[in-house]
Amino acid sequence: MVMQDAQHDHEPAPRRRASLRRRRVTRRGGELLESAADRISLRERWLRAARMAPRIALVALAAASSYLIADRLLGHPRPFFAPISSVIVLGVTLGEPTRRAIQLALGVALGILVADLAVSLVGTGTWQVALIVFFGMAIVVFAGGDSLAANQAASTGVLLATLALPGDTTGVARFEDALIGAATALALSLVLFPIHPVKLARRALDPAAERIADVVDAVAEALAGTPDPGAAARAAERARQLGAHSADMRAALATSGETARLALARRGQRDEVERYTRALDEILRAQRDAMSLARSGARAIRHGDRVPDTVVAGLRDLATSLRLLPGAFADREDREAAREAALRAAAATTAGLDETRNLSVSLVVGQARMIAFDVLRATGLSRDTARAEIREAADADGEEQAATELEALEGDVLGAEIAAARPRPPT
Repeated sequence: MVMQDAQHDHEPAPRRRASLRRRRVTRRGGELLESAADRISLRERWLRAARMAPRIALVALAAASSYLIADRLLGHPRPFFAPISSVIVLGVTLGEPTRRAIQLALGVALGILVADLAVSLVGTGTWQVALIVFFGMAIVVFAGGDSLAANQAASTGVLLATLALPGDTTGVARFEDALIGAATALALSLVLFPIHPVKLARRALDPAAERIADVVDAVAEALAGTPDPGAAARAAERARQLGAHSADMRAALATSGETARLALARRGQRDEVERYTRALDEILRAQRDAMSLARSGARAIRHGDRVPDTVVAGLRDLATSLRLLPGAFADREDREAAREAALRAAAATTAGLDETRNLSVSLVVGQARMIAFDVLRATGLSRDTARAEIREAADADGEEQAATELEALEGDVLGAEIAAARPRPPT
């Protein structure tokens, strides 16, 4: 280390500065990777694996069944493309829409067919590989497949072009194996063992609402009584973790919706699944608004701005509305209770503007009203109705000011924020 420091001291200044920049970039990159790895806790990873276990077992069953059909019933020699196709349909696209799975399966089958025809006609070699890749990808694209399906066809074609021998008579059997694997996977997943789409949707959205409620509660706790910067920092960190689940939620809702449409045994659940699907965008928007709320709360503490007790009470009502939201998708009473709690939150936080209208409190109130708006939208209210309900619930004296704040925050510009925080002229 001493020798390295001595060598570093003798480096020219420009080179030394460049070296220091590289070290900072490397260190920052390592910190970002560690932060990304820590976003999902070990418990959440375990729960995610447990939720996916039945689906993974279905992949294994489909692979074994397709191999058995091709090997024992049809007598195909070495039918390894049957289980491969099953895994592609159910495994590679785990949680992906069924349409994507079918595209990939067709990519494998067409890649096999093109490669077998090319090998039987022109043999194997360098230019034959280029020919097989070109025609395999072109046919899949022409058939409507996406880039991933085209790449799958090219990969399968290269495999056969380099391993198959001219005159091999198993070419058609390999194509049949790919179709058998895809058909077996789809039969198991859509006919014999279809997933429960409503349960899948609930497992995706219910924990999300609870996580957002935890963030809102954490912000309220940080602002209550004597402001706690440490609690505000923890609330902000918890808020940053909300986005780690967005992709999983989208994939789960996509799979849930397609299963409800395609599986005959699950078509009666289409309406309920549709309610969850419509609520997804509002949940994701509430996640983003909760992140902004946490930043606004931290800003208030950092600047020493007092947050009225009515605003803190409104935040607690807001967390209650979020916790009632999972039941609101299926139960009318829970739906009404969630709406009432959201409107109480909007009214209470807006009332805090009568005590102080500094910028920090204006931002907290605006974000709280946005989350209340998201809750109302998630329960099925239209945009105009939800906005009207919130404004009606707000204090009459603060209604005009609150509406200005909401518009200012939606514009997301500093000048608008300042305008939202400026007190109204006396009437």
